Amino acid sequence: MGEVSLFIAFTAGVLSFLSPCVLPIVPGYLSYLSGVVGAQEQPKGFNFKVFLASILFVLGFSLVFTLLGASATTVGQFLRSYQDLIAKVGGGVVVFFGLHFAGAFLRPNFLREILGFSAFLIALYLFSAVSQKLLFDLLGIVLIVLFLYAFGVHEKLYAQKRLEVKAGGIPIFGAFLVGTFFAFGWSPCIGPVLGSILLYASQQETATQGAMLLFSYSMGLGIPFVVAGGLLSLFLGFVRSFGRFFGVVELVGGLALIILGVLLTTGYLSMLANLSF
Repeated sequence: MGEVSLFIAFTAGVLSFLSPCVLPIVPGYLSYLSGVVGAQEQPKGFNFKVFLASILFVLGFSLVFTLLGASATTVGQFLRSYQDLIAKVGGGVVVFFGLHFAGAFLRPNFLREILGFSAFLIALYLFSAVSQKLLFDLLGIVLIVLFLYAFGVHEKLYAQKRLEVKAGGIPIFGAFLVGTFFAFGWSPCIGPVLGSILLYASQQETATQGAMLLFSYSMGLGIPFVVAGGLLSLFLGFVRSFGRFFGVVELVGGLALIILGVLLTTGYLSMLANLSF
């Protein structure tokens, strides 16, 4: 596993933080964790209590995600004989997550567009522009996407996309416990990205490599959270100004997942993962 893999996982964590179902409710989570931010109270500058609560919160979900990464690799070792099949099917699932993240399923002509894309691939093959293996790999992705779409998986993902948080306040060290619950309870928001990284982790050779991938993802998600906790007043202003870019974040994140899924299915991801800066 090279540095490129860790960078991909870290970037996926940052995209999860900036996604429109996470970023807008971070202030609510910080309020809930610390209890110092009410509707009329917005502390200025650095706030140690919120900063400490956010660190403990991040440590909580990072621990769970890292253990998930290690266990994903352990399970993957039992399925090593089916690695190629798992990679191809998993790549299709990752592409499905990417299309969901980018909002492609909300397009009224989605089915027509994906069928048109399939016809275009076949035409490229007939003109010898793509190999038979690549054609079958890409059409396999299309079939998996259509299968999940037909069973309404995308509707369930959209139905669970938002999470409401009530302001309150808990003991400062309780933030760590809340972070562990977050790792499971916030999965509807970050599930597509997290699931893709877990799938990639299952392809690693050792549990340590899988754990490192999920730890990198956790840092990408957690470091901005800690910074936001320490500079809450500035962060609130950032959320208001960044709102207009949510569509771009979704599109970029979705495209990144789609590319990751295609690379995983075609086997090019393993070659990319061995590169180093």
